[in-house]
Amino acid sequence: MNLEGVTVVVTGGSRGIGLAVARAALAAGSRVVLAARGEPGLAAARESLEPATRESTDLSGAGLETPGSTTVGERILTVPTDVTMEGQVAGLFEEAADRFGRVDVLVNAAGGLIRSSVTETRLEDWETNLAVNLTGVFLCSREAVRRMLAQPPAEDGVRGHVVQIVSGAGVHGWPGHAAYSAAKHGVMGFSASLRDEVREQGVLVSDVLPGMTATAMTDLPDFASRNKLEPEDVAQAVLAVLQAPPRAMLTRVDVRHRLPR
Repeated sequence: MNLEGVTVVVTGGSRGIGLAVARAALAAGSRVVLAARGEPGLAAARESLEPATRESTDLSGAGLETPGSTTVGERILTVPTDVTMEGQVAGLFEEAADRFGRVDVLVNAAGGLIRSSVTETRLEDWETNLAVNLTGVFLCSREAVRRMLAQPPAEDGVRGHVVQIVSGAGVHGWPGHAAYSAAKHGVMGFSASLRDEVREQGVLVSDVLPGMTATAMTDLPDFASRNKLEPEDVAQAVLAVLQAPPRAMLTRVDVRHRLPR
């Protein structure tokens, strides 16, 4: 996928991996829709992205502007969204389509972590974890795919691409994080089913599984000694998935720090 001029919706876009993906997409010439629950966080994210947008509108120092990018505001849209709320998710994609005409990419980066042993996990914490990390992925993916299937394909036949930010916990259990691991396992099963439902219709579905990454979620004393990826490392992996040759679909990409601990 040539990312110049495409519309990329990023959930969890106000910080961490989501914000890094937005910055990388803008630098590649995309139009970006940031979704997150908090308006102050979205405002701060937008402010931090404006330099990246200005830099990417000037191509190779030649003063050539990306089409439709004469101002920062024309390539960034922020939409306060709780991904667990069906109506808000529908509103997110409606605003994205109204502003930019179509939805080409969805990156599901919203997530949350509740730490607890299985025996100490409260039902409400379990349900909250599943709602954010699994149900939110379902709601956003469903709405995005509905719009992708209804829009004309690009020259290579692709109508859109859904990228799930999963986790190594989606493959291996994580003691003390059973609800999180269960949700991430669920995302991978959901992606596999969705992928086979829509791939022949021109919608691609990929999972990116980062190892431990330096975000607010992992800013904890017992993780301090771990070697961590930076959000930008994961963002570059997402761009690599999106820019794979048109005959290829990268279904699962594991991203790990090169040092094991």
